[in-house]
Amino acid sequence: MVFFPKTLLPLHIFEPRYRQMIADALERDQSICVALLKPGWETDYEGSPEVYPVACLGRIVRHQAHSDGRFHVVLEGESRVMVEAYERLTPYRMAQLRTLEQDAAWAEGPDVASQSLELLRLFQDSFRNEASAAGLTAAIGSELSPEGIVNSVAMHLDVEPKVKQFLLEIDSVGARYRSVLKILREALSTQERIDRMRHLKPGNPRQN
Repeated sequence: MVFFPKTLLPLHIFEPRYRQMIADALERDQSICVALLKPGWETDYEGSPEVYPVACLGRIVRHQAHSDGRFHVVLEGESRVMVEAYERLTPYRMAQLRTLEQDAAWAEGPDVASQSLELLRLFQDSFRNEASAAGLTAAIGSELSPEGIVNSVAMHLDVEPKVKQFLLEIDSVGARYRSVLKILREALSTQERIDRMRHLKPGNPRQN
């Protein structure tokens, strides 16, 4: 999956190598890098499949250890990073990272509050048949910063992972906001066309 800064990511950790990773992280700095696997990862999942170089560094902010070795954790996204190298001396990979700066000027603009709320409204309207839409809007509301709202919506969009990866790689929060806004408007337009067709012949869905 694609993880974004200033968002929260709940994870259920059950694979042995990742159980060890969480245990080790909790003893150290609680930091984990989440990177999207490149296409073709299925053939080498137990090994070290290639990942996209732009990723997100997260910190464990909540965790629950179970008696059978599983963990439930919540990561908080801290920053975008570039994966410059990694090695596998343990069952999981250790990465060498470089923090990526981004232009956050949009978050200081005079209209940012109204733009953030509009983004949430469009998200709920565009995916109103998805439980995640109502859940996300109820969960974040005014709890997150404008950047956090943009990134949370981006992370929960019903789009291909490669689209979310594109959004993560954008260096400007304002440009990411505009890209997410465009995706939502296009999704809403598509949904409205589907709804109009659905009501043409409600008694016979095959003719819609």
